[in-house]
Amino acid sequence: MFFRLAFPLLYFLAPRLLPKVLKFFRLVWRLTFDKRVSIFLRALVPLAILYALSPLDLIPDRVPILGRFDDLFILGLALLALTKGAPPDIVDEHLDRVPASKRPEDKDPDKVVDGSSRLIDDE
Repeated sequence: MFFRLAFPLLYFLAPRLLPKVLKFFRLVWRLTFDKRVSIFLRALVPLAILYALSPLDLIPDRVPILGRFDDLFILGLALLALTKGAPPDIVDEHLDRVPASKRPEDKDPDKVVDGSSRLIDDE
């Protein structure tokens, strides 16, 4: 019964979600190997993968629901900490985003007055 619902839903959502998922994993891969990101943040994802592969768990698998999903929870927290903890300019660079300009002319061009000046020496 579940498969009758899951496969059409997967075929419907895959073309929309797959490019975003691939872009996110490319960002995580690049941030993990970027030397400008803190070593503690870069170590989170490999350590979470090792935790997911290891037979030791914080919550044993005998616990009905939580025991199965604690590995995914730890991995998700590591991914979130890496992407949100990395400097925003580095994340923007890896996502090929143009950083927002800090110039007043670009923020509100109506409040900028163009003019010219010259220096007069009194001496």
